Amino acid sequence: MELLIIIVCIIIILAICLWIKLEGRLWPHQSTQAFWHLSNLPLGKKLEGYFYAARPDWYLKPVTWSWFMKRFVKNESPATYHGKMMIRADAVKLITINQPIAIHDLEQVVPYPLARSIILQDPLPSLAVMECPCRAQKKDACQPRDVCLVMGEPFTSFIVDHQPEKARRITVEEALQIIAAEEERGHIHTAWFKDAMHNRFYTICNCCSCCCLGMGSMSRGVKRLAHSGYSPCIDLDHCIMCGNCASICPFTAISVADAVPEFNMEKCMGCGLCVSHCPVEAITLNLSPQLGTPLNIEQMV
Repeated sequence: MELLIIIVCIIIILAICLWIKLEGRLWPHQSTQAFWHLSNLPLGKKLEGYFYAARPDWYLKPVTWSWFMKRFVKNESPATYHGKMMIRADAVKLITINQPIAIHDLEQVVPYPLARSIILQDPLPSLAVMECPCRAQKKDACQPRDVCLVMGEPFTSFIVDHQPEKARRITVEEALQIIAAEEERGHIHTAWFKDAMHNRFYTICNCCSCCCLGMGSMSRGVKRLAHSGYSPCIDLDHCIMCGNCASICPFTAISVADAVPEFNMEKCMGCGLCVSHCPVEAITLNLSPQLGTPLNIEQMV
């Protein structure tokens, strides 16, 4: 009995220490309380979401362990954690939205059964930038690392409260500058959803193929990214055969044969980087409803 009491006391002490480490103090932040009461998620999912949001770099660390992936890769699913590809124009529209929105039916936009609500309420805008937890896993990661945009309450306040050394509040202008700079670097824009984040959209990530764990999962056969809903179309009469589009494509969907770009639409996710990096504007984007519906917030509200 004494041994059992000692074990219980040790567990309680360890739990308190972990709580203080995650929360930064003994009493919970107001954002923690708001996060906890955001929905009626099961207790296990709320705990997962709290840990994920408080320390995403810790949460994602096991994905870098080969033994972990070999043992648990069968449990991966895009249904509970996935992103929606966005072109820059649609990302800008989402960032600059100036009215409260609550969109719950995103079946055509995000074709997964869970985590598909976009809810942005007053105060607007509520934006923060945090260090990318994927890039944090690599010593030679792409720079800069503070490129993940958190949107909406209580997510913004939660991230800033729990990661003050890695996250900060930003203005709409700063968010747009980050989007533009990442586009110039050849990084894609993705809106991420997760069931443990109360089945809601919570961040726009600016992903690179070398660091992004979500993009990396596609090589394991777990397609976490939904197509943007746009497809590129090239005007060969205006093309100067520079090869920029092929070199910038993060999905290796463009090859050059006899100096002529060729598009592999099975690989293409419609990110639009080939369009923004074409020096003569020979590539345009067309709607492709057979591949997906764009996350164009103006058309959804």
